[in-house]
Amino acid sequence: MVGKDRNRKRDGFRWFWEEDDFMEPFREMQREFQKQFTTLMQPLQSFPVDVSERDKEVIIRADLPGYKKEDIDVEAYENKVLISAKKRKEKVEQKENFYRRERSSGELKRGITLPARVDAEKGKADFSEGVLEIRLPKKKEEIEKKKKLL
Repeated sequence: MVGKDRNRKRDGFRWFWEEDDFMEPFREMQREFQKQFTTLMQPLQSFPVDVSERDKEVIIRADLPGYKKEDIDVEAYENKVLISAKKRKEKVEQKENFYRRERSSGELKRGITLPARVDAEKGKADFSEGVLEIRLPKKKEEIEKKKKLL
């Protein structure tokens, strides 16, 4: 029987329990499941956004309650806007014979494709009472193109 086992190993066939780390396939399955679950839950970890188009500008409003102005980053391009918000919270509680420290952090990101090309250099953003408002003027070609349609 020992001779047959040696031949199997030489042929490249091994049972999963003969592997050096026979749990690795199960760990790989777990990693893949976590990746799929995270991708599935991503829309729930976002924030609501309203995009409206006017004659001369595009307006974006995003609800970011609990964030501070310095925690928010906005990048504007000709045809898209990227919004990211980072939150870091630390709570320290200390009493007699008792000490507790809790930390939490998180980051939300959202990319928004714009309905028209904009002049990102002239854009303005304002953050007040948990609402981020971004105003981006349309490029002149976009405004003229709209006028020529009718």
